[in-house]
This record gives sequence, C-alpha cells and structure tokens, in this order.
Amino acid sequence: MESVRTVVLGKPVFLLTGAKPRRSKEKNVAVALDVEAPEKLIETARRNPDAVAFGFVAGSWVAAA
Repeated sequence: MESVRTVVLGKPVFLLTGAKPRRSKEKNVAVALDVEAPEKLIETARRNPDAVAFGFVAGSWVAAA
C-alpha cells in the first residue's frame, strides 16, 4: 500500500487511502491527485488539527495518526 503526501489546510499530511495519482502523459509535470470526498477530508482535518495522517474508510475520512 502506497501513501500519498500532500498539504491540507497549510499542513503536510499523509493520505493512507482515498487518493490516487491522476495519470499524465507528460513526464515532468507535478502529479495531480484524485481524492475521494475532498470536502469531508477538509472537515476532518479541521476537527483533528494535530493529525498527520488520514484514511478514507466506509465513505468518510478518519484521522489515523
């Protein structure tokens, strides 16, 4: 299982599940992510400001660490 590192609300976090890299045909382009329910991720990050990792489980985001 591969985690993704990104920034949520100005803080670097790991997304353990719920995010997939979007394929690009160009080689030297920053990778875009397809994130499941991004609005729920932001809400969960606001409720858990100390969390550094999140996972998408059963349709909602949970703080994992």
